[in-house]
Amino acid sequence: MRSISYLHKMILFGILLSTLPILLAGIAAILYSMNQTELHRMQTNKQLLLHMQTSVEHKLNTISYMLDQATRSPITLQSLSATLPVTLTTANQLQSEFQHMRSWEPLMDITLVNEAQDWLVDHAGLYLNTDFPLALPMRDLLSKTLTSGWQLIPSSVFKHNEQDFPSGCNYHIVLGRSISLMNAPADSALIGGFPACSLHHSIVSESVDLDMSASELIIVNREQRILVHPDPMYIGQPLSAMNIEDIESKMDMSELLSPNTSAASKEYHEVRMADTEYSLTFAKTPLKGWTYILITPMNVLSQEYVEIGLYTLSVGVILLLLSILFVWLGSRRLHIPIRNLLSQLGITDRVLSNQKRQQSFFPPQNEFEQIKTHITQLSASRSQLEYKLNQYVLQTRTQYMISMLLGKCSPGMLHQNLIELGYRDHLIQWQQIAVLILKTDLASQTKYDHHDLDLLLFAVQNIVEESIDKDRQLLPIIVEQTVVTVIGSIDMDNSVFSNELYEITELLHHRVSEVLNLQLNIRFSQPYSSFSEIHLAYIEAMKLLQQQTIPGASVKQNEEASIYSSLWTLPYPESLEYRLMQSIRSADEAEASVLLQQLLQRVYHMEWTEEEYQVAFTRLLMHILQMMQESGIRLAQISSGHSPMINELLALQTAADIEQWFIHRIIRPVIGIFRERQYAQHQQISERMIAIIHQEYDTDLTLEECACRLHYNASYLSTVFSKETGYAFSEYLSQYRFKMARKWLDETELTIKDIAARLRYNNPQNFIRSFRKWEGITPGQYRERRQKPLRSSMK
Repeated sequence: MRSISYLHKMILFGILLSTLPILLAGIAAILYSMNQTELHRMQTNKQLLLHMQTSVEHKLNTISYMLDQATRSPITLQSLSATLPVTLTTANQLQSEFQHMRSWEPLMDITLVNEAQDWLVDHAGLYLNTDFPLALPMRDLLSKTLTSGWQLIPSSVFKHNEQDFPSGCNYHIVLGRSISLMNAPADSALIGGFPACSLHHSIVSESVDLDMSASELIIVNREQRILVHPDPMYIGQPLSAMNIEDIESKMDMSELLSPNTSAASKEYHEVRMADTEYSLTFAKTPLKGWTYILITPMNVLSQEYVEIGLYTLSVGVILLLLSILFVWLGSRRLHIPIRNLLSQLGITDRVLSNQKRQQSFFPPQNEFEQIKTHITQLSASRSQLEYKLNQYVLQTRTQYMISMLLGKCSPGMLHQNLIELGYRDHLIQWQQIAVLILKTDLASQTKYDHHDLDLLLFAVQNIVEESIDKDRQLLPIIVEQTVVTVIGSIDMDNSVFSNELYEITELLHHRVSEVLNLQLNIRFSQPYSSFSEIHLAYIEAMKLLQQQTIPGASVKQNEEASIYSSLWTLPYPESLEYRLMQSIRSADEAEASVLLQQLLQRVYHMEWTEEEYQVAFTRLLMHILQMMQESGIRLAQISSGHSPMINELLALQTAADIEQWFIHRIIRPVIGIFRERQYAQHQQISERMIAIIHQEYDTDLTLEECACRLHYNASYLSTVFSKETGYAFSEYLSQYRFKMARKWLDETELTIKDIAARLRYNNPQNFIRSFRKWEGITPGQYRERRQKPLRSSMK
């Protein structure tokens, strides 16, 4: 039986691998799309219901607002306050006002009822005495609307000879507002309403941009009477008359909306009405007790599911065909490198066919086994090449290290050459470097002689390379019968680095003594910060090694002297510097000048060299600039148009010049920026506090409440407010309250008791005493004194 080629295996495997994911993805896509479609439909219904609810609430609020405005209208109050029945002129004025209100809501009916004088006025006319229509229903309407809000009543209450409502609309949704005046009858009210069937038409017209083609809106009141329905015949009937049954709980919709049922918490239901299934979404308004219901036929969703399934199936078939095509083309394309590789290795189709013919005599090798054999040969050749290359790299590194120690490397090419040799991370991470030199002490040894020196140096070189981490040293080399290596540290502290060097020397002494039983003389240079100074460190370490006069001396004694002689300590006054930074942040120029003077005096008392003084002053400058950067101050704000600061500082010669330079060139401009920030912040805080006082002076306003709102400490706000306004918070609040009290006494007829209550005084006597304290007279005397000039001018 002929075996299947790898190309055919790849094609079959690719088809199988692509078919299964497409099949699973198609099923998952259908399920997910159906779920997302249902969720989208639910969200769409919720948004549509919310939009309709908002439109209805807006319409009701508009009518309620117009009724409230009409109850306070001077014409309305004048018509009710008259002792005689309303005149025809007043009725015409009322009708004009009602017509103006109807311009906002054309279908709204407005009626002003005065049962005491037995008359009413609406937009159509005036009705007196015996012309008073349907007195009993009107009284019931008044009692219900004034106590329960919006009501559904028969449209006959508003039907007069001049009115004509749409056919089939037999109910009105109305709201009443009582009118309370001292001389107005208690049974006077203003009633506004509109046909119930008009509400559905207005919602449909306002929602033309939304998908309402298959959805219907139903509104029921607290008593579950239908207020709005697409079919006017259902308006006024109970919700149970529609026979809406929940599919899951088998409950009627009227029972489902009852707050006692657990299903009432769900806003989405699947219901059945007249042998047709619908999706139902509802929302309740707790203020009016109305329930907004939106129903959509389920066949709309089923049609969408079928469309999704067909679309997913067609896409899956297309993807499957494309995947088969791509698998065939891709497999042939992927097989090309194998053919090329076999061709490069000399394995042709003729060779493979000959192996198949000889299958009965020898086990044939397939193309991958042939490739494996040749790769094994190439790997062996590569190992030999890598060994030779490593030897070459080692020789190159050794030669370059010798040139670098002797100072024969060009500074411009130093970093580039180190990177090429594999020391990129050392260049980036090392902050300090030092040269370590080890020399064997054969004078005190009887085991070794001078003929063994080369082998001993090679052994010491290997011990150094193995004992110290590669990320802490460069390649150890042998130079002039010594082992030399470069040690680096990521720490910038000289004392820490010197301690690390001492530990390394102790470790090397112990390892060499343990392995070779040989004493070493070890010396290292002081820390340097640049790779270009390695040759200087080498010269320094060689000098220390040449200065040794006691052969075989202990490493500890020699290295302690080397360590402590190379350390450079700088007792810098950090505490004074920290206090100086804080005074600059707080914009205290006087304290900053004093602290700067103290810090400079402390530095001048140190017995340092000129370079060490420059380092101290440069450190102070860098810390101030760092503080500026952390505070968001750009360097250009204080150095625009000047030469570099470091050059200016290093050019100064006397202590007085340095102090004046720091004050005038650095500290004073920075303090000015911080002071402007503080002033802007304090001004903004005080303005916001004043605005709160002006808006809420008639509440129990406190400083702590302002602090909570503005997210500041109360004591800090008190300090800022008094600094900006010159008044304490409570003092300013009292002044403003008494200012408003004087205004009310001058311009209004409010009693002193009412004014005291508005200004949050529990006892009017306390208000009178406080007013006398501020003004020198009582509120009554103030009002009387202010009104005397008015009376005299009227006379």
